[in-house]
Amino acid sequence: MSIRPPSRRDDRTSHLARHNFYPPRRFRVVLHRANGADLVLVTRAVMDITRFGSAEAEYRMWEAHHCGRSLVVVTHLERAELFVEQFALRGLPASIEPA
Repeated sequence: MSIRPPSRRDDRTSHLARHNFYPPRRFRVVLHRANGADLVLVTRAVMDITRFGSAEAEYRMWEAHHCGRSLVVVTHLERAELFVEQFALRGLPASIEPA
């Protein structure tokens, strides 16, 4: 038997039914090849901005260097825009794509 009165038993499920809940859209942050940039500086920027370890940051740097682009993170729009701004402040090209 429930302690709640009958009118409030399914309050959480009725709340979800009344309001359409959609998870936030996801976006990819892509790091592009930085022609003329020092590869150590690219690795350091990836480590500082994303908090990846040195091995992961180095992998992203080499992938961008050899393939022309590297997927860095998948996140919501505001955070993706922040990452792109931070890469741009360090002179590194990055872009946002829908996931």
